[in-house]
Amino acid sequence: MGLVDPSTCEFSTHIRYSETMHDGLMSLPALIDIFQDCSIFHSEAIGYGPERLKEEKKAWMLTHWHIAVERYPRLGEEIIVGTFPSGFKTVSATRNFYLRDAAGSIIARANSTWGFIDLSTGKPVRPSPDHVAAYGLREPLEMPAETRKIALPETLELCDPIPVRRDLIDTNEHVNNSQYVRIALGALPTEVRPERVRVDYKRSAVLGDVLHPQIALEDDRSVVVLADAEGAVYGAVEFLFN
Repeated sequence: MGLVDPSTCEFSTHIRYSETMHDGLMSLPALIDIFQDCSIFHSEAIGYGPERLKEEKKAWMLTHWHIAVERYPRLGEEIIVGTFPSGFKTVSATRNFYLRDAAGSIIARANSTWGFIDLSTGKPVRPSPDHVAAYGLREPLEMPAETRKIALPETLELCDPIPVRRDLIDTNEHVNNSQYVRIALGALPTEVRPERVRVDYKRSAVLGDVLHPQIALEDDRSVVVLADAEGAVYGAVEFLFN
């Protein structure tokens, strides 16, 4: 793992058995996990890792994913994972990710939006100028066009509830972002390999909450809404099939 420059972090690895499904290809949650790992490595390398932010009672919270997959890498395949910030606004930022194969071709890419949160109040705040400057910026990756919010179907089918367990919780004491996608995949009646994935995170689920998945299956997409018993939404996941 290392910084290509202050704005970009990359590391090379091989696809592990634990990251694959029965077909020998990397799973979607594993792809999200490795993107997330790369962003943590980047923040640690520039001195703004989770522990420092926790001491300052601050955190970057993911609010949106848009992931486009050209192909899922196979077991044992060598890959390069990279990430860089692509924009800062007052209390939010965007970050791009990419997965390259051994030939240098991008086989998966993502754009993400993050809010900077004061953990003592739960409200967005402006990061310091030094914090922003430490990351640097690059031009964003080209991504497929998308609307900002996932269009929710009028009719959704309710699935069995899922209690939030301890193994779903991350260092910010809420359900980790990749777990929403893992839960959404498990709620679908059949296995899918989407070409694109979008996730809108509305609020944090914590230990003791119960998620009530609601699904809709359409010709070119599947949508999973994760809500509480009263219907208040934690997040929505859209799997798109080109």
